[in-house]
Amino acid sequence: MPQRQFKSLFTFTLLFATTFCCKVGAQSCTAQLGSPSYHIIDRLTVKTGENGSLHTAIKGFPKQDIAELAWRLDTLRDAPLSLGDRIDIRYLQSDNNAWAPDAPAPPEKHRKSLWRYFYPSPANLFEINVPDFTMRVNPMFNLGLGRQKNDDSWLFENQRGLEVYGSVDKRVFFYTNLVESQARYPNYITKWYADYQSLPGAGFVKSYKPRFSTIQNGYDFNVATAYLSVKVSKHVAVQLGHGRHFIGNGYRSLLLSDVGAPNLYLKLNTRVWRFQYQNLFMELTPNVRPAGSGGDVRLPKKYAAMHFLQYQITPNMGIGLFEAVIFNRSRQFEFQYLNPLIFYRTVEGMIGSPDNVLIGLDGHWNLFKRIQLYGQVLLDEFKASNLIDPVQKGWWANKYGIQLGLKYFDVLGIDHLDLQLEWNRVRPYTYSHFDSLNSYTHYNQPLAHPLWANFNEFIGLLQYRPVPKLTLYARWMHALRGDNDQSNWGANPLISYKSFVREYGNVVGQGIRGQIDLLGLDASFMIMHNTFLDLGVLLRRKNSAANKLDLDTRVLKMAIRMNIWNPNRDF
Repeated sequence: MPQRQFKSLFTFTLLFATTFCCKVGAQSCTAQLGSPSYHIIDRLTVKTGENGSLHTAIKGFPKQDIAELAWRLDTLRDAPLSLGDRIDIRYLQSDNNAWAPDAPAPPEKHRKSLWRYFYPSPANLFEINVPDFTMRVNPMFNLGLGRQKNDDSWLFENQRGLEVYGSVDKRVFFYTNLVESQARYPNYITKWYADYQSLPGAGFVKSYKPRFSTIQNGYDFNVATAYLSVKVSKHVAVQLGHGRHFIGNGYRSLLLSDVGAPNLYLKLNTRVWRFQYQNLFMELTPNVRPAGSGGDVRLPKKYAAMHFLQYQITPNMGIGLFEAVIFNRSRQFEFQYLNPLIFYRTVEGMIGSPDNVLIGLDGHWNLFKRIQLYGQVLLDEFKASNLIDPVQKGWWANKYGIQLGLKYFDVLGIDHLDLQLEWNRVRPYTYSHFDSLNSYTHYNQPLAHPLWANFNEFIGLLQYRPVPKLTLYARWMHALRGDNDQSNWGANPLISYKSFVREYGNVVGQGIRGQIDLLGLDASFMIMHNTFLDLGVLLRRKNSAANKLDLDTRVLKMAIRMNIWNPNRDF
């Protein structure tokens, strides 16, 4: 985006933000997506009915809101909290100590060595706490090794980075991290890279060939997250940054998820009474750098504008409305989409209907202080009459997705034995557009579900913490997916839907029918705050109607990591 255009965008949103002035919860740095905080907050909010200022479908959560919730829960004496829950609350307090109520400066250490300056609190390597300025500095690393059956070379992840965040005058918040990575992944991820020339969760990727080894399929890449957030008023914050987002309460999201590469964004968060309204304006890349092109290539751009309005009906029930438009122009933002309140479909129609508009619904309901029901509905295009007309049934342009899920905490009364079940179904051609540049993707990666479209998926997650520092995980995925052959059966949104095979009779799983089964078993032991020893087994099998697409994966892996939360690449 040209500088003058992005400056106009930023100025517009600031003017919009400053028109409101109601009191609401704070906006601050956010917890990293995928960190243990999210599961802990899920447990505690369901078990106590206390949400504080959090709207759980909009992630990441502001650290100040997490801190306020943690200290509030710590004062509850009649809540159904176990000793393990109290330990979880202490974790949240340590992880967000910069926002402790009336937090004093950490006690001065009288050691004479250099080390007296480090780890003044369990969560942070280095801290600054003065009245108008706070800062936290933490190392990040993930050193892992693994072996894959029928593979003579090691799988590995070598990730090193640094995280810095803090605040100025309690109104301006900053966050940055940079993680440098060299890695070699299991065969199904290697196949993804071969098919799409992109690596899930990463941007630009180079081939990695260490001098001491002859390994193949190694990758070298950097991933950076950074933002500056300004508390414009008591209830409005504006954030400019580079990162990822997640909308929903599920393991997956059909609306917006963090499975893809980071992107440039401008975000407004407005919270009034029981409402939270999030506006996202993003710059995206429709494809990747061509192989062998070197570094002197200007990649094309496309843009996204999204609204998500969540209403917390009761402390135990919430509903959200979502709308997004993806569009590309010749190095230009479509300024009509800057209106933060209008329905995008109206604007899109007035300018000739050239763009890709999606709408969605998200909801959750907490029951019996043990269970959460949640779900999403995504509508790309939809015509209800074609669902029941026997002649027009299976119309290609009925593009939609459905998610239903259940979380059950303390299963059968066993403390910290938690179960999650989820079903996702997305019709063929969903997320695609007649202009392939307008697909709901970024850098040849999904903006929503990692299986793209044309699939039916069941997920089961089981998590158990038998002792405070040891957590056991089991995750299972069973998916039916239809792949494209030489024809477009609706599995890949990167392809224009103009090339659809047939107008009617389209069903989920059409094309080259394939079944994916995945089982992951992991154990994680916390050595010190946010430092873990991991051991895991991954079994994955794809059984396809086309034998050449069959793929069997069996991996044993181990790692030590600190302050890094890589998402599971389960697809």
